[in-house]
Amino acid sequence: MQTITLEIREKVFEGVAKVPVELDGVTPDALCGKSADEIKEMRVWWGNRQEKLGDLFEVSVEGNAEKPDDVKIVCKGDFSVVKRVGEGMSAGEMIVEGNVGMHCGAMMSGGRIVVKGNAGCWAGREMRGGELIIEGDADDYLGAAYRGEMTGMTGGRIVVKGNAGDYVGYLCGGGEIIVEGNVGILAGLGMKGGRIVINGDAEAPGGEMTGGTLIVKGSIKDMLPSFRFESEEEIEGVKLKKYAGDLAMGKKAKGALYAP
Repeated sequence: MQTITLEIREKVFEGVAKVPVELDGVTPDALCGKSADEIKEMRVWWGNRQEKLGDLFEVSVEGNAEKPDDVKIVCKGDFSVVKRVGEGMSAGEMIVEGNVGMHCGAMMSGGRIVVKGNAGCWAGREMRGGELIIEGDADDYLGAAYRGEMTGMTGGRIVVKGNAGDYVGYLCGGGEIIVEGNVGILAGLGMKGGRIVINGDAEAPGGEMTGGTLIVKGSIKDMLPSFRFESEEEIEGVKLKKYAGDLAMGKKAKGALYAP
């Protein structure tokens, strides 16, 4: 087992503006078997220039590993200014001990990320596999497609133990998203597959969905009129009404929305 610790240096916060660091490429896949000195020499973007990882983070390594599955990366400090943590990872584990910036877990295909604070926009963007656990809140576009892309999350599992923002699961094509709190507007917008469960409240969920299952256990504000009631069912111990839709999408409408 190899444990790699990255602790953010104070210089990242110097000046009036907090310039973001982009940590894509710093994953268990890439760091497996590397020494602390080798990791420090890796280059990452800090604003509009590249810097050595060791100039922005304290780096320590314990143990060794022959495969990425046996690598754990621990991120210490305020990572709200750090983007793309775990982007594209396929194995191993990453632990963020506080908040994290945008695109955490984007396009990951395997492994596990645990964020012990809040996560910025586009967490789990276009995720294909693995597990992303956010113990705080998630901002907008959780598990969604990025601007200009045709499909969002297609596999894996995202769990948010707090609330989530707008457009949860935008263009979702597969996988599972569970939000234990409330969400903002248009959860499941353009949903084509997969499963989204919202244990709290939602506003106008399911717009333009053509497939998949969207479950809202709390109250719904502004229920869209383009859903047709079909039956009543019990989902995970809660009695809910099943609606088919979004019928505004015509014959393509094969989604299921469960609501109180």
